[in-house]
Parts: sequence; C-alpha cells; structure tokens
Amino acid sequence: MMLQYNLIVTFYFEVLESAIIKRGGIFELLKMISTGVKKMKKYLVFDIGGTFIKYAMMNEQNTMLEQNKVASPVDSLELLLGALEEIGKQFAGQYEGIAVSMPGRIDTQSGIAYTGGAFAFIRNIPMATLIAERLGVPVTIANDGKCAANAERNSGALAGVADGAVIVLGTGTGGGIVLDGKVRMGHTFAAGELSVLPTDFVNVSRGIEGLESDNMDSIWANAMSATGLLWRYAVRKGLPKVGHGIDGFAFFKAYDAGEPEAIEALTDFAGQAAAGIYAVQSVLDLQRFAIGGGISARSEVTDAIRQAVDGQFAAIPFTPFGKPEIVRCKYGNDANLIGALRFHLDYVGRQ
Repeated sequence: MMLQYNLIVTFYFEVLESAIIKRGGIFELLKMISTGVKKMKKYLVFDIGGTFIKYAMMNEQNTMLEQNKVASPVDSLELLLGALEEIGKQFAGQYEGIAVSMPGRIDTQSGIAYTGGAFAFIRNIPMATLIAERLGVPVTIANDGKCAANAERNSGALAGVADGAVIVLGTGTGGGIVLDGKVRMGHTFAAGELSVLPTDFVNVSRGIEGLESDNMDSIWANAMSATGLLWRYAVRKGLPKVGHGIDGFAFFKAYDAGEPEAIEALTDFAGQAAAGIYAVQSVLDLQRFAIGGGISARSEVTDAIRQAVDGQFAAIPFTPFGKPEIVRCKYGNDANLIGALRFHLDYVGRQ
C-alpha cells in the first residue's frame, strides 16, 4: 500500500515538473489545473415585481455574478414576456435554466400562474412554458413570498427551523410558511397569503369590494405593511391617509430625529403586527417568524415587533401555545432571487 502511495506521489510531482519547467512555466500549470475543474453552472433569475423586474446571473452557490433591473411592463402579457425575452437574449448561451419569482397564485410544479398580483392580465397562464418557448431552456416559476421563505429556509434566518414563517413588509403583507422544513404551497397554491388575514371579522363578513374600499382596514395588509406604517405617521402629522407623499426615507429621518409622531406610529404598527402574529401562531404554532421587506433593513422595525409580541403574550396569560422567536430576514431584497433559484434547482433536479 505504501509503495503504491509513493508511486502516485512521484508521478504527481513529475507532472508538475513537466508543466512548470518543460511546458511554459507556472501559467501552463494553472491552465492544466483549471481545465480539470468542472465549471459551475449559471442560471438567469428574475424577480418580477409591480414596479421593476430585477434579474441576476447566478451560480449554484447563490452567488450573484451580475445584477440589474428594468421597469416592469404592466399593460399586457406580450409586453411582459417581451421584456423577459430581451433580458434573456443579453445573456444567450450563458445559462442552463431560468428561475422566476413573481406575485400571484402559482403552481410551481406545472408552471401555471393562476393569478399575477398587480399583473391583472395573468389568469391561468402557463408562464413557465411561454418563457421556455422564447428562450429555449428549462424554466420554473414560484410565488414571491414563497421564494423569500425558500431562501431563508435554505440558508438564512429559518435555516434549521422545522416550522417557521417569513413576513415581507411591502405595499401589502407578503408571506411564506415553512412546515416540516419545506415551504408550504397549499391546496390552491396560496399558503402564506397574509395580506388578507382578517383583523376585524365583523367588517370582513360584510365584504371588501376593492382595494379602495373602507373595509380594507379590516385585513392585515392595511396594518402589517410598509404602507400601514407610513399612513399611521401621515395621519399623526395631519396628512391624508392616502396620497400623503411620505416614503420610508422621510419616515425614518423623522424617527431618527425623535419625532413623537414617528415613534408613536412605529409603536402602533408593531402592536398590530404582534396581534396578527398571535393569530397566525394560534393556528400553526411556529418556532420563528422572520421579518423581511425594505423597511426591515432598519433593525428598529424587527425590535419593535419583537417587543410587541412579548407584550401581546404577556397580556393573555391563558395563551395555550408558545411564543415564537422574532428575527430579521438574512437576505433582504435578494431573497426572492435566491429562493427562486433554489426552487429551480430542486424542481429541475427531480426531472
């Protein structure tokens, strides 16, 4: 055995000597080594949102090799597909497949988008097939909230957690549920649609005619969202609830300056968040909630929610279930891209 080992080592060093001395030096050696290393596959990943299409060239290790965004066409399916095709052609021949994160009720297994969120023209559309026909590679699609949950489950704030949830604070309340270590899709592919969690059962029972309805106050999207935080501040400043012109930057500038209205708005927002988390916990009994979305970049948001959850559980001493952990998401605005890629590698790997 030792003799065989010595022969192998001797041969190895003879190869090195040949490369360095006889065949052009260290550069030839490096060339020989590089040709023996398998090139890592690359994938084109889209995060389709109501304002922008974010995209990235990524490898199997979630590394973003190139990243950019373009405005989202919201007028027709043809314009949306055309925008994706144009981006895909920029990287022609460089990727093995395409992963897509998008809003709506999405069947990742079949590639059908039953709804499309802000893209009202998406109804029962075979999106994965349509994109694949244009760009000639395997395509997977998945709901954006589930993509965020998948990223955090894979290697983020929910890694190693059997039962947890991601809550994404945006215009509404995005979400994804992880049960037994897997992202839960749901019977109609809508698990984790936390925007419509009722906060007033009486008003919800009367119906909500549309997004501008007064009864929108009766669901969680109006409270547990960046929109909900900003209107709370606006009203305290004597501004209208809608069309106040305040964005996250202006709010946190006021918060950092110690404005009482901003501090009160965040406290009120966190209280509503805690009540909703309590309701979800009563059904799912999760270990951990991870808070994401743009405003979660400020640690004060997650801290306020955590403190409010502590207070919520203390206020109901007969609570029959345990208090969950409240943490901030790891991947922030990149979560949808990372989670979409992980879905793609998983689903394509099964085929």
